[in-house]
Amino acid sequence: MRYDEAQDLWFVSNINGNPSQKDGNGFIARLTADGAMMDSIPFIEGGRNGVILNAPKGMAIVGETLWVADIDALRGFNTKTGAPVASIEIKGSAFLNDLVAGPDGSVYITDTGVRFDEKGEMTHPGPDRIVQVIGRQYKAVVNFTGSPGPNGIAYDAEAQRFLINAFASTTFFSWKPGMATADSLGSGAGAGDGLEVLADGRAVYTSWADSSLSVFANGASSTLLKGLPNPADIGYDPKRQRIAVPLFNDGKVVLISLNGAK
Repeated sequence: MRYDEAQDLWFVSNINGNPSQKDGNGFIARLTADGAMMDSIPFIEGGRNGVILNAPKGMAIVGETLWVADIDALRGFNTKTGAPVASIEIKGSAFLNDLVAGPDGSVYITDTGVRFDEKGEMTHPGPDRIVQVIGRQYKAVVNFTGSPGPNGIAYDAEAQRFLINAFASTTFFSWKPGMATADSLGSGAGAGDGLEVLADGRAVYTSWADSSLSVFANGASSTLLKGLPNPADIGYDPKRQRIAVPLFNDGKVVLISLNGAK
């Protein structure tokens, strides 16, 4: 999920099949701020209008470009027309997952390091890392040890750092550009996926381990809401203080208000 403040709408990525398969049928839909479908056909769809899109996952917006992680490539699309504007193959990647725009205008992407075979069975060969894309160039800026499966990534503007959760670990990480490794901040619920940082520095994230939306702050995690099966990559609408949670296996999005949540 990604909220577009300029247009007051949501972008929703849809893998539409095996998360590791280059099948060309991934798509991106648009929802109104209140969650209603906007288009009768997908706004961006693999195989149509020159679009290459296999298994889109995390997204970030820089200017009028919607950047999308797609297995081992970063795809760029115009936010208003959906037209493809860039496609950058990131060699050596296994599972590009979540991404965030940094304060310098570059894009940072997690590579969770997993693969799914034809039967949907998962292995974890690596690499577990963060890749920075600057213009049309890229480089690995952090390599993780211990195969944590870095997943969600968000920028904490107040602390001037990136926060990362992990799918194969309970650890929350902090990293600043120039650091050789990421620091451990504490533990979350585990099997972390979507991650957003609020203006007050709290990190809201989803966990497949306990089907929850939780908050991480000051080295500790607390649950906001449970009963969210397979909660994937979330988005945040700061105008209405809403979190959008896609339910991976249910094919739907739940909007959750954070008003009054502590």
